[in-house]
Amino acid sequence: MDIKNMTAEERATLKAQLAAEERAEKLKREEDVDAYKKLVDEFCLSKFNRLRVLSEEMRRLKEEVFADAELIIAVKDELFRTKTDRHSNQFTTSDSRITVALGYRTNDGWDDTVHAGVEKVKTFIRSLAKDDDSAALTEMVMNLLAKDRKGNLKASRILELGEIARKSGYRELIEAVEIIQAAYRPVDSCQFISVSYKDEKGVKRSLPLSMAAME
Repeated sequence: MDIKNMTAEERATLKAQLAAEERAEKLKREEDVDAYKKLVDEFCLSKFNRLRVLSEEMRRLKEEVFADAELIIAVKDELFRTKTDRHSNQFTTSDSRITVALGYRTNDGWDDTVHAGVEKVKTFIRSLAKDDDSAALTEMVMNLLAKDRKGNLKASRILELGEIARKSGYRELIEAVEIIQAAYRPVDSCQFISVSYKDEKGVKRSLPLSMAAME
């Protein structure tokens, strides 16, 4: 079709047709977008309701597990005349096939006296003679005093540092590390429950208790 050869009336008719087609396409897209939004609404609402029920059931079951564990711990303490630490506990069936562990996750924490201990360690290290033995000790100590990405000391490293200080025999170093250890104030972050079991082949496996852990 050559537009140049069309009459004014034909051009007007063609223009009207094109405009109508454009409006129809726009309307169709708007309808498709509305249909998509309704599909998303239905998806979110239906899954939210089911997941909310699941979340509430998990919360209720978590409370039940901790409450029942408290009863078992109380029985154990009375039976064996012990005083169990409630921070972390583990229970295993008599056939060793199922283990349930529960307690509190903790983050390392320190009071402000830790800085005095760290500075005391560094002062002692700087006072050492520069020989091969002291250089090796200095490197080990400074590596163990290195902070993590959040700027905190790691309790596990301080335990290693305490052992190194004890073996070194340096009284000043031992006292400095003791200051750091006395400043330890662990902070509970959240409760946890973990379950492991042995399958029919005797292979130990973990029971996934979060959607992120499920394959």
